[in-house]
Amino acid sequence: MDILAMLKICFSAVASAVLMPDANLWFILLLMVIYFQYKKNIRLQEIVYGKPKYDLTNLMVTSVLSGIAAGLIISMPMTIIGISFSRDMGLQYLILISLVLMFIEPRFLCFSYSGGILSLVSLIFGIKGIDPTGIMILVASLHLMEALLIYVDGFRGAVPVFYERKNGEITGGFSMQRYWPVPIALIVFMGYEQVTGDVVATPSWWPIIRPFMDPERMQEALFVALPLTAILGHGSFTASYMPKDKCKDTSFKLAVFALMLLILSILSSFIYVFKYIAALFAPLAHEFLIQLDRKQELERAPLFSSSPEGIKVLDTIPDGPGEKMGIKPGDTVMSINNKSVKTEEDMDEFFKDYVSFIWVDVKDIKGDIKTLEFKNYNEGIDSLELICIPGSNSNNRIMVKESRSILKRLFNKES
Repeated sequence: MDILAMLKICFSAVASAVLMPDANLWFILLLMVIYFQYKKNIRLQEIVYGKPKYDLTNLMVTSVLSGIAAGLIISMPMTIIGISFSRDMGLQYLILISLVLMFIEPRFLCFSYSGGILSLVSLIFGIKGIDPTGIMILVASLHLMEALLIYVDGFRGAVPVFYERKNGEITGGFSMQRYWPVPIALIVFMGYEQVTGDVVATPSWWPIIRPFMDPERMQEALFVALPLTAILGHGSFTASYMPKDKCKDTSFKLAVFALMLLILSILSSFIYVFKYIAALFAPLAHEFLIQLDRKQELERAPLFSSSPEGIKVLDTIPDGPGEKMGIKPGDTVMSINNKSVKTEEDMDEFFKDYVSFIWVDVKDIKGDIKTLEFKNYNEGIDSLELICIPGSNSNNRIMVKESRSILKRLFNKES
């Protein structure tokens, strides 16, 4: 098998999803959806920080580049190994079910739920035109890409928020919302047609995963690399991890889930009962991950709760003295110029006097104490410009609440 020729086909399909007019329209539409989501993020930043901390252009460019890279990374092995799909896999039903489920619960938009439901219905009622194995392999592949993207890019644009614990304590955390347009190459079985043009000869074992077809006509089978663009998103809240650490934890769990689903899906291509197992595993295991994550967040000690030793820092205002002198999220400000500060009022009282040089004793998240310095002889220093815990007297406090489904909102309005 000419691997370079296969890679060329793969790259061409991914490029077509981005550049070709017929597929490009869908790609542009997804970019518009992502753009407006990030506009909301920018407005939230302006409320919290007083100005954007993350540039909209940077968020968009990194999303697009990361998504394209992830699409290539997953498409190359799928093409070379030969993970193929049926032309009538049932993608249109998958999308429709996802949209319906979204009205019940926002997180049900994920293909794990709609893919599992669609596969089970097709298996139980024998519906033709739906390929449960292909659907489950696609769902697993998308989650593998999502795990990779969350690991390398999921923390970008995290915004500090506050929430009230059951004991009434105000605790800080970070809300993360990230989106990626991911163009991929799908190897699709088109039938037993005669074709002209560029054709790549493949060995008898390729494709290793194939839809139902006549084994005696394998030499006549036509497979085409078709472009498909999906939008992947990551939304989470953490009060017990730093954003990067939270993304690493989420990414690992999601990758394990995706690999297990992929193994079950591949087995279902050879052993029929695994079609049922994979279809059940996808929604149940995905929901288990979500509930496990919530349980761990509740049980873990919050990183950003008030400290008797000083003022706990949730984040710093962009280009402010605190950021410039090296104060980090999770640090505890213990004293300024040898004057103990326990509350934001203590800090405000200190800055009532004109100062142009300060040294701040800070305990970092590991428990190490360090002294940081900052000077501004021209204009003086009137604040460290920090977002602090508990922040009860702050106008830029954003309280986080769990999103509700559209149906729940409608019922609440009627009642």
